[in-house]
Amino acid sequence: MTGTSIRKASLRMSEAEVAIRAAPARFSWSLILYSSRWPMRFIENGPNIPDELLVARDAGDVILFCGAGVSQAEAHLPNFADLGRKVIEILGAAQDSRARTLLERTLKLGAMPGVGGLVATDRVFGLLEREFEVSDVRAAVAEAIRPLPDAKLDAHRVLLDLATSRNVTRLVTTNFDLLFEACDPTLRSSGPPNLPDPHSDRDFQGIAHLHGRVDAEYQRAQDEEFVVSSADFGRAYLSAGWATHFIQRLLSRFQILFVGYSADDPPMQYLLEGLNLRSGTRNRLYALQDGEHRSAIALWEHRGVQAIPFDSNNGFSPLWDTLQAWAEGRGTAELGMIWRYRGQNLARSTSLHTNEVRSPTSYQPVKVPGAWRGP
Repeated sequence: MTGTSIRKASLRMSEAEVAIRAAPARFSWSLILYSSRWPMRFIENGPNIPDELLVARDAGDVILFCGAGVSQAEAHLPNFADLGRKVIEILGAAQDSRARTLLERTLKLGAMPGVGGLVATDRVFGLLEREFEVSDVRAAVAEAIRPLPDAKLDAHRVLLDLATSRNVTRLVTTNFDLLFEACDPTLRSSGPPNLPDPHSDRDFQGIAHLHGRVDAEYQRAQDEEFVVSSADFGRAYLSAGWATHFIQRLLSRFQILFVGYSADDPPMQYLLEGLNLRSGTRNRLYALQDGEHRSAIALWEHRGVQAIPFDSNNGFSPLWDTLQAWAEGRGTAELGMIWRYRGQNLARSTSLHTNEVRSPTSYQPVKVPGAWRGP
């Protein structure tokens, strides 16, 4: 075909990956075959998404596991330290309260390289449960995370899009808020002890709140289990172990991508230590980590999780733009998009007057969004 340039990488692969971009010249566009071991950067300064994760997500084999950072992003809900502060104020804890004293002292210490943050909010809530009724502490948590009526939910919508494969949405979160449900009230929502079975396609759909949910009015805990204190975490991951069992079942079927966590967040520490993970899970567990700090990445990898760093010096837009581009199937400006042909050979027949690439085996047209259309 006159004017068409095709470049092939020398590396042979079992699964061809084709990046298609429209060239500026008329009647000219390129097919670029690249190694499956190369990571994919959708957005400049965004995270490099490992190719095996891209392939697994296409197949519906990736579960997004979402933490407090997701609800902080645009809805501006509190992080763990701020949640502790707000609950202490709502409950009216005394100035010499042990919970207040512990929180203030650990906040002054800050994070330690190679160790992470030292704010043990689970212990803070454990102390509060000694000073107040458990139901009052949980009600204060619900009040503290009540979103504003005009809270932005763009981050939640992006993650729901990314968590949807083959018309089925599956997402796990340790957040108590109902912001994912606010995006789509038709989604199934579950909480402990009535969590779905990750191995059941019929049962495991919608949003699974691993640590419990608040009620629709943000006045109290909705579920029997509501994991905030050290005693709650111990029951969930050790003595009763229902949270550990759920994660083990999840990990035996899916790859997991953690979004909105730091390695030293209390939920993540209990979760990963409870699973007793080692380096053998490197290609099963991934975490998006802001910054290139080796110590932050080392905290993840020490626990058997592959960190995917990104530049957050100018904010978190590179992360959210990347996730949106991934959900929409878009690539960088240079590559345009990725189209995966699951076979041994590249598509050999193209039409410059349509946006079709023909499969060499079935010779059926495959629609390629964004391919150049001729006159």
